[in-house]
Amino acid sequence: MFNIKQIFLKTIYIHIFFLTLMSIHRVIFFFYFNELDNYSKYFTDIIQAFFLGFRIDTTVSGYIQLPITLILICLYYLKNEQIFNIFNRYIKYYFFILYLVVFYFLSSDFGFYSYFKEHINILYFGILDDDTKALIKTIWANYNIPVISLFILGYIIFVFKVIQKIYSNINYQSYHIEKKSIIYFFLIIILNIFIIRGTLGMYPLGKIIPNISTQEFINKIPHNGIREFIKAYKIKQRYNKNYDLINQVGFKNHIEDAFKILKDTNTINKNLLKNITYTTSKKDIDDYNVVIIMVESFGMPILKYQSDNFNIMGSLKQHFKDDILFTNFISSGDGTIPSLESMLLNIPYRIGSFPMSQSQFKTVQFDYSPAFVFKKNNYNNTFIYGGDLSWRDIGNFVKYQGYDDIIGKAKIYNSIKNKKYIKKDYFHPWGIYDQYMYNTIYKKLLHSTKKEYIFALSTNNHPPYTVPKEYKIPKLQINDTLKKHIISNLALIQKRFESYSYALHSLGDFLTKIKNSKLKDNTIVVVTADNNTIEGNMRYTQKPLLTAKNIPFYIYIPKKLRQNLDINTAIFGSHKDIFPTIYNLILSNTQYISVGTNMLNKTIFHCGVNGSKIVASKNKILKANNLQQKSKYKEINYYRALLAVSEYLLNQYKTNKK
Repeated sequence: MFNIKQIFLKTIYIHIFFLTLMSIHRVIFFFYFNELDNYSKYFTDIIQAFFLGFRIDTTVSGYIQLPITLILICLYYLKNEQIFNIFNRYIKYYFFILYLVVFYFLSSDFGFYSYFKEHINILYFGILDDDTKALIKTIWANYNIPVISLFILGYIIFVFKVIQKIYSNINYQSYHIEKKSIIYFFLIIILNIFIIRGTLGMYPLGKIIPNISTQEFINKIPHNGIREFIKAYKIKQRYNKNYDLINQVGFKNHIEDAFKILKDTNTINKNLLKNITYTTSKKDIDDYNVVIIMVESFGMPILKYQSDNFNIMGSLKQHFKDDILFTNFISSGDGTIPSLESMLLNIPYRIGSFPMSQSQFKTVQFDYSPAFVFKKNNYNNTFIYGGDLSWRDIGNFVKYQGYDDIIGKAKIYNSIKNKKYIKKDYFHPWGIYDQYMYNTIYKKLLHSTKKEYIFALSTNNHPPYTVPKEYKIPKLQINDTLKKHIISNLALIQKRFESYSYALHSLGDFLTKIKNSKLKDNTIVVVTADNNTIEGNMRYTQKPLLTAKNIPFYIYIPKKLRQNLDINTAIFGSHKDIFPTIYNLILSNTQYISVGTNMLNKTIFHCGVNGSKIVASKNKILKANNLQQKSKYKEINYYRALLAVSEYLLNQYKTNKK
């Protein structure tokens, strides 16, 4: 045990040495790329960022250490001194090589950041697709390669000498198995696993790196080059599966047929995009703000149990009663990011695809998308997310999609005046409580001097289902009828209902404020959801395919505009249809590209689609088992065509992604 402890002690020295070097690298990064005018203003944030970065570096050391820990334990019980001595002789080369790899990626990340002002992402692999000679010339022109080479050589020699020194002068004893060795090794393994996770929280540190500050540069300090490379590599592997949606839905080499099905005609324009280009039909000349709110996990089915004893809707109940609510509406995806990107790009969820915000198309401007349509109508565009903008790298993605202002939880928190609580009381594990996000939207609308288009994504109705301490939880008694449809733990579902009620009540309060202010006459508010995730806790007996995916499409329309509208709220639809509806409600003589339909137009075919291959119209609610072949059902053929045309549209931008 003495010998094993000696080796463990030396490995700790090794990790401390390299963690120090990684911290020095982070300090150099900070001062080299510094964008701050005033350090004192962000002093606390900077300290927190460096500490978080150190913790992330430690997770890398934990992964490097784990094989050594397991091998040492095996060697202890193997009791073979010859094998032990061979291992001890070469362990220093293991650390030397792996930490050189780590520092290669730290250096690569430094260089990558100098070009893109972003840490390593999937674009890193694009180097292989570039002109090699041009790339070499660029590197040679921008960096002093001879000096850098000498520095690298000196660094390698220095590192090796330090490792060699640490592993010299170890005095060994002949060993025997100690009784307490099992406890000792068990604690070592637990410690090693904890270091790899980096936290006792729900998710391992590094899977989601939280934002520290409202200052974007400070939020980039903690990131670690090798962790960023591994994340980018996983994304690349997903994209290397030759994703070809047009082929998957059976329209390869005859995409024109997809346009014919989508348009329900045999005569189409040879310029295919002209077939999905429309002009708005709005007649009046008034201007309106537009607020689109995507509420986390807001499914419709649970609302039918609303009562005095199960008051899950709270203040939202009256608004849903008074305004326009499409009841046969389904989500585009079954998770937040699929539905969010479907909304941001105004397309259905592309089956089997990976989030575009984390792909090689993360910096592509899809200038047909909603924010650009509003921008050309002189709107100020804002994206507001109640969580970390680093989640799914969504903050970076939306800045290329026409949004002028991008607000995450840190900015929302800093905008709160006269804070009554300590900082942690404003947050739940996934973001800031919804009420503060809605207050930010309200104040922005109230004080704006321009037309505003705001897209907001809430976070509150999400595990582990916490609510603000001042929120008075309403009666949420689960009656026998509801209990029969619940398939999960009742205690857990009760917590979920509490979070659900808070999310809806906060939304209802926001709508009340809008209607009680001057904004009631010039603001349109749309409410939808990303998915009905409570479906995993419920069983549905009536129309289960529709019910499982059923979410709201609610619109508050000012009285003057609404009085001339004749709306059928029983029409079926999904996320792809929201923006065509809003465009035709408020924009004058504006051209837009869309694969969805205007739900105010009762004369055309309406069909909702979900990424689980569910399609729903007034005639049929189906699950498409095979999208490759032509179906006898109009709804499934419509879905196949919709996916093909959407992919064709995106391909026009992918081709020119650089």
